[in-house]
Amino acid sequence: MDIHPMDTHPMNTASPPAVVAEGLAFSYPSGGGLRRADLVLRAGSVAAVQGPSGAGKSTLLAVLGLILSPDDGTLHIGGTDTRALSAGERDVLRRRSIGIVLQDLGLLPFLNAWENVAAAFGPRLARHRDVARDLLGGLGMGEWADAPVTELSGGQRQRVAVARAAVKQPVLVLADEPTSGLDPAAANAVLGALRSCAEGGAAVVVVTHDAAVTGACERRYVLDGGVLSEAGTREGELA
Repeated sequence: MDIHPMDTHPMNTASPPAVVAEGLAFSYPSGGGLRRADLVLRAGSVAAVQGPSGAGKSTLLAVLGLILSPDDGTLHIGGTDTRALSAGERDVLRRRSIGIVLQDLGLLPFLNAWENVAAAFGPRLARHRDVARDLLGGLGMGEWADAPVTELSGGQRQRVAVARAAVKQPVLVLADEPTSGLDPAAANAVLGALRSCAEGGAAVVVVTHDAAVTGACERRYVLDGGVLSEAGTREGELA
């Protein structure tokens, strides 16, 4: 697969990191989960996370996405210490500052492309029509903005899902296997959409089994046995 590198705008190393995770851990009653994760990402960075099935990748995304509360460790998002938040405040922070692209996408089949993007703001879709259409246009989906999502290809639906995650200009974008099952051209288009999220100021975390996707990201992590380790940075990138 010919994947273009995730070339983003130069990061401002003087600004505080978008995401700081230290010693994050979460365990399920039945066993497994996340033993330890340390992660520092700045705005504009794109990080890939690889690991075998059952290593804890989905748990990591759920903890970073404030869906699960860690048993141990600290997590700062956009400078906010999430430990100090109530359940309601965590929900507000997630809605405002985190975009999530799930494997099943979660698109609403009875809405068209721009309506699915605008749905990130709530039920009053028309208020956000222009920003949704503009974002889709920037991701190469302008001519399909009015198309029902049921009539779009897999790669097109993935770009709609990325647009929905990015439309609120979040601090953090999490993507779970966003190129799974896509041909090389569609995969490049989806990664281009994620690159646009980073260029817009988000830190992006991509969980993937695809070595080509990992090679296109500037930071690389491996999650194995519930422990997250940094595998390196692309040559020439800022640490």
